[in-house]
Amino acid sequence: MQLIDNWKQALSMTSVQAGGAIAVLGMAEQLMPQLQAVLPPVAYGMLGLLVMVARVVLQPKLSK
Repeated sequence: MQLIDNWKQALSMTSVQAGGAIAVLGMAEQLMPQLQAVLPPVAYGMLGLLVMVARVVLQPKLSK
């Protein structure tokens, strides 16, 4: 496995942040079932699409 050149900046990447949000929401929903009524399942799909888009969009803050 080979890492990307700027792997140290991973937490600054929008795609990593969106993926982290999906993971946190999933864990929170398991720990607090009342969130299932607040957060519709389509939200996870939308966040997944955000990850895909964020992965291919140029992020100037990383281009230093």
